[in-house]
Amino acid sequence: MGMVFSKSLFIKQAVLTLALAVVLSLVSSAIQVVEGIRQHKAQINQDFTGLMAIVGKPLAEAVFRLDVDFAQQQVDSLLTSSAIARVEVRDDAGVLFVEATAAAGDFSISPSLAEYFLSDLPQYRRELRLETPEFQAGYLSIYPEKRVLLEAIFTEHLSILTYNLFKDVLLASLISLFFYFLVTHPLKRLTESLSTVGRHENLSLPGSFYRYHRSDELGNLHASFVQLWDKLKAALSDLERSNRHTRAMIEHAADGILLLDEDHRITLVNSAAESMLKMSASKIRSGSLAQLHTPSSWTAFSCVLHSLQQGSTKTVEAVYQVQNAELPVEIRLAKYQLQGKTEIILLVRDVLERKEAEAHIHYLAYYDAVTKLPNRQFLSDRLEEVVQRERHVLGYSAVVFMDVDHFKVINDSLGHNVGDQLLCSLADQLLSLIEVDNKVVFARMGGDEFAFLLESLGDDRTAVEKHIKRFAERVMSACQQVKKAGHHEVHITASLGGAIFSGHDAGQGFAETILKQADTALYRAKASGRNTFALYQSEMQAVSDARLEMEKALHHAIEDKQFALYYQPQNDANGQVIGAEALIRWKEGDKGFISPAVFIPVAEEIGLIVEIGQWVLNEALSQVAIWLKEGKWHASWRMSINVSPIQFQQAGFLPMLKAQLEQHDVPAGCIDLEITENTLLNDLSSCLEKMHAIKALGVHLSIDDFGTGYSSLKYLKSLPIDRLKIDQSFVRDLLVDGSDEAIVRAIIAMSKALNISVLAEGVETAAQYHRLWEMQCFHYQGYYFGHPLPADKFVSTFVYDALN
Repeated sequence: MGMVFSKSLFIKQAVLTLALAVVLSLVSSAIQVVEGIRQHKAQINQDFTGLMAIVGKPLAEAVFRLDVDFAQQQVDSLLTSSAIARVEVRDDAGVLFVEATAAAGDFSISPSLAEYFLSDLPQYRRELRLETPEFQAGYLSIYPEKRVLLEAIFTEHLSILTYNLFKDVLLASLISLFFYFLVTHPLKRLTESLSTVGRHENLSLPGSFYRYHRSDELGNLHASFVQLWDKLKAALSDLERSNRHTRAMIEHAADGILLLDEDHRITLVNSAAESMLKMSASKIRSGSLAQLHTPSSWTAFSCVLHSLQQGSTKTVEAVYQVQNAELPVEIRLAKYQLQGKTEIILLVRDVLERKEAEAHIHYLAYYDAVTKLPNRQFLSDRLEEVVQRERHVLGYSAVVFMDVDHFKVINDSLGHNVGDQLLCSLADQLLSLIEVDNKVVFARMGGDEFAFLLESLGDDRTAVEKHIKRFAERVMSACQQVKKAGHHEVHITASLGGAIFSGHDAGQGFAETILKQADTALYRAKASGRNTFALYQSEMQAVSDARLEMEKALHHAIEDKQFALYYQPQNDANGQVIGAEALIRWKEGDKGFISPAVFIPVAEEIGLIVEIGQWVLNEALSQVAIWLKEGKWHASWRMSINVSPIQFQQAGFLPMLKAQLEQHDVPAGCIDLEITENTLLNDLSSCLEKMHAIKALGVHLSIDDFGTGYSSLKYLKSLPIDRLKIDQSFVRDLLVDGSDEAIVRAIIAMSKALNISVLAEGVETAAQYHRLWEMQCFHYQGYYFGHPLPADKFVSTFVYDALN
C-alpha cells in the first residue's frame, strides 16, 4: 500500500476511487442482500402457509379415517420440494401419525451459515381440523431446509452484486479518467514546465491550459507559481548581487583578508593580502599560516588563534615576514560557524605607517624638533624615574639649567633661522662633552634654555658640588668658543644654575620642585652678571619669588598704565637747554617708585621690553608734538629716547619709527635715539644697515653709556652716529681717579678726531662741570643742571627760562 501512495497523484486518486467504489458497492449490495433475505423470509412464510393450507384438509381426513397410506402419500409429495427438510403429522394426542424426511443432499452453504442468516425462520405447524363433522384431527409440522432457501437467496442476489460492482468500478474508472484530464494532466504539464524552465525564462504553458483553467484552482495555482517564481528569481538576483557585492568588497577591501578552515588552512585570499604579503594567492593558500609570521610573533598569535571561542572576535598585533623584512600588522580575528563548518576570518591591516607615525609622535612628544635633543617632558619623566629609583638609596643627583645670554638679541637681529642653527651648533658641541657619560641627560627645555640631568653622582655632597661646578665650567668654556651659524660667526656666553637632590628626601611633587630650584639658581646666575654658574641655596627662593612678583607687576603696569615719562634737561657749556632725555618711571602702589635698573632687565627677559619701548617712543613723540605746537620746544632741541637692544633688533622697528613720526608730525631732527654698545655685538652689518636707514629719516643717533660695552674701536669710525654719551660711572670719580680721567680724555679726543659730539652723563657738581669744560666736553646732563621731572614741571622749571 505504501508503494501505491508513493506513486503519482493520478494513481493515488485512481486506487482510492476504485477502492471506495468497491466498498460502496459491497455495502450497497450487502444492504440489498439483507433486505432481500427479509423479503424472502416473508415470501417463504407465505409459501409454507399456503402449502399447509392446501394439504391440511386431505391430511385431516386421512387422520380422521386413519388412512396412513394416504397420509404418507401426501407427506411424501411435500418432500418433492427441496425447500422442505422434514414433515410430521401427529394426531390430536400428539402421537406421530406419519413422517417423511428429505434425503441428504450436497449443499454449498454450511448449516451454521444458514442458521446465522435464517435463524428466525420458524417450524411451520398447522392444526388439522375437519369442519364436517367438526373434528380436531391433529397437527401438521413442516421443517424448512434453510441451506436450500439461503442458497436460492444468494443465487438470486449474486447477479445483482456483480452488476452493482461492475457498474461502480466502471463509474470510478470514468471519474479517475475525468480527474486525470481535468486535474492530473494539467498538474503534470505545470510541474514539467517548472522543472524545465530556465532561470531567466518566464513560466509558460500551452494556450489550452490558460483557456480551461484561467479561473479555477489550477489557474490560481499557476498564478501563485508564477508569482513565486518571480519572487524566487528576484531573490536569486538579490542573492547573486549580494554575493558579487560581498566578493567585490572582499576583493577591493583596503585590509588584507584571509579565510581559514577549521584546521587553520588558508582557503581565501584577497588582492590586498597579496599586495601586502607580496605573494600570489595560490602561493599563500598552499603555504601555512605560520610561515607568514616571524617566529616570535607566531608563538603569541598561535596561542590566540587556538584559544579563540566560537562566535567571538579579538584584535591582536603581530609581525609578518615579507621578503626578509618585518611588517607590523594589526589582525582582527572572528570565529563563526556557517552551514555546519567552522571558519575563521582574519582582517589584516598594515600598521607600518601608523607605527612610524606613533614613533614620530613619540619623538615629537619627547624630543626637540630643532636640536634633536630630548625635550622638557623627556627630562621631567626621566627625573621622576631617577627620584623613584633613588628613593631608598642614599646618594645625590643634580639638575643644571643653562640659558644662552642675550639669545633674543641674536634671534631678533640675525633671524630665527640663524638662531636655530646656533642652537644646533651649541647642542652638538655640548653633546661631545657628555657623550662618554651615559648618566647625563642633555635636554632642550625650550627657547634658548637647556638642562642637564646628572645621575648618581655619589653620597658625598661636597664632592658632588665640586663635580657639578667643574662640569658647569666645562660647559661655559665650550659656550664661549666661536660658533658658526650660517654665514655668521657668533660669540655667546651662557648662564647656568644647578640644584642637587637626593631621592631619599623625595615627597609629593619633588621632581617639579627640583626643576624650580634649578630655574631659581639660573636666575641668580643671570642676575649676577651672566656667564656664570650658581648652585641653588635655600635663600635664593625668596629672590625667585620676588622676581615672579616683579613679572606679574610689570604685566599689570602695562594693563593699568602705571608708567610715566620724566624729562631731564641736557645743557651746553653756557648752561642753556639743548634738549632732554625721556626717562621712564614706574610708581607701583604703596611700593613707590621702582628703579628702571631693577625692572628694565626683567622686562627684557620676559619679552615686555618691546611693548614698553613702543609706549616710550609714542609718549615722547606725542609730548614733543604738543610742545612744538605750544611753542614750548625749540626746533633745534633733541629729545633723547633710549632704545633697548632687543627692540632695536626687531624687524618691525624701522617701519614703526616711520609710522610714529608721521602720526605725530614731529620733525625727525628733534629726535635722538640712544642705543648701547651691546646692540652692535651680535650682527654689526645688520645694525649698520638699520642705523643708516634711521639716519636717512633725519633722526639722530647716539651711543649711550659709552665705554662700558665691548664694541671694537675699529668699527666706531664706520658708525653713522652723532653723539657719544660718556657713562656716568667715569664722570662720578673723575676728580679722584686718574684712570677715569684718562678714559674720559681718550673718549673726548677720539670723538673730536671722528667729528662726533660728546655729552657727559651724571654731572652732579660744579667741580665736575668745570673739569669737563677744561677737558673740552661742552654738553652735559646730570643733577647739577636739573633732576628728571614730569612734563608740566619740566616746562615750568627749564623751558621758560631757556626760551626767554
